[in-house]
Parts: sequence; C-alpha cells; structure tokens
Amino acid sequence: MERGIASGEFTECDVAALSTLVLALCDGLGIRLMLDDPRVDLATARSTIWGAIAPALGIAPVFP
Repeated sequence: MERGIASGEFTECDVAALSTLVLALCDGLGIRLMLDDPRVDLATARSTIWGAIAPALGIAPVFP
C-alpha cells in the first residue's frame, strides 16, 4: 500500500489500520470458506473485502 500511495495510485490513508482491517476480513471470511459456509463463496469474499477497502484507497468499489 505504501508504494501505491507514494506513486499516486492510492489515496493517502492509515496503512496500519487498513492492513489490520484487511487481515481481519480475510481471517473471518477465510474461516467461513474453509468451513464451506453456503452463504460465502470466493467471489463474495473477494467483493466484500474489496468493497470495504476501496473507499480508503480511492479505487473503484467493484472487484475487477
């Protein structure tokens, strides 16, 4: 993230806080994926994580 901010690709943000959020989302959704929760698939996990962090980074909210 820091390189993306430095290059202007991402908006200035609290990198440590956003990293913690990404890890928490990955952990929580990853557990549900591993347990085969029928309400969470990989596409849902990706779009949920992307949608949560996109505003902080100033990028498109839809997973590419």
